[in-house]
Amino acid sequence: MAHTINIFVHSANHLEDVERFGKNDPYAQFTLNFEDKSFFQKTATKKNAGSDVEWDQEVNLDYYNPEDHNNLYVEVFDEEASVDAPIGFAAIPLRQVRDAPHHSLKARYDLFRPNGDQKGTIDLTISILKPGQEARSATAGKPEEKGFSELDAQHQHHIKNKRNLERAGDAAALLAGVAALAGAKAVYDHQKKAAHEQ
Repeated sequence: MAHTINIFVHSANHLEDVERFGKNDPYAQFTLNFEDKSFFQKTATKKNAGSDVEWDQEVNLDYYNPEDHNNLYVEVFDEEASVDAPIGFAAIPLRQVRDAPHHSLKARYDLFRPNGDQKGTIDLTISILKPGQEARSATAGKPEEKGFSELDAQHQHHIKNKRNLERAGDAAALLAGVAALAGAKAVYDHQKKAAHEQ
């Protein structure tokens, strides 16, 4: 029987600044299966939040089966006009939540950059709910407990692919900008030549 993973997303701190101009516009997304984008649930985007962000938002994953799902996958992205840029990610082993009192754990988890280096943290209250069970209210404030998060090689590969798409999107936008400038210059030169001939 499927259970629900209830995630209260408190905040994230010391995130990598991936924004070229301005500040990060971060959102967090969660899944038990990162290979299928339809399973992701995400927070709101916090515009111009930078490297420290507070969401204080609840997210539910209604398809948790303890026999099938060992990890909760966390991804933090910077919202972009074209392709969103990965900021950090982690795999959180759910055994620590199953072993916690009331199957609920409020903790701070390390995030990793696409290259595998640790950078930033995310504060979550993760609860496993049986069908019909209500989530306990998440208490405010910073978690006192350090949760365990890890680098999953397949998840890292998924994030690197997202980063490469974002970089390709940036390159395409840059090339389009250069082409537009070249076109504008050609029009300007043509108008200047026509004015000079008159």
